[in-house]
Amino acid sequence: MSVVGDGYMARVITFENIAGPSKNQAVALRVGSGQSAFYRCDVIAYQDTLYIHTLRQFYVKCIIIGSVDFIFGNAAAVFQDCDIHARRPNPVTAQGREDPIQNPGIVIQNCRIGATQDLLAVQDSFQSYLGGP
Repeated sequence: MSVVGDGYMARVITFENIAGPSKNQAVALRVGSGQSAFYRCDVIAYQDTLYIHTLRQFYVKCIIIGSVDFIFGNAAAVFQDCDIHARRPNPVTAQGREDPIQNPGIVIQNCRIGATQDLLAVQDSFQSYLGGP
């Protein structure tokens, strides 16, 4: 799903891409909406689950599950009191800033970061990273 238009708000909804872990991008939600807010939403996929494309975004009490830079983009995004779970393979975030004038960033505040069952089963075989280059 793609969200555009300022002031978008979502509450208690699931955004899911069921493409699977085929090593290709599988965006469940792309947000290019300024001053958008998400409350108690689930965003579930594998690679590139949540594309925080641009502008300012706010996520509260959401569940985000994915693999390979699954929270990524060029927005100024705040995640507050969220559950963030990595699947195999598992780098969590990738900030996409290219313009030095922009002030994007990812704030993860009072969130729980963990692993899904498939990753827990092989946790000694994988290193997990909160952010990537």
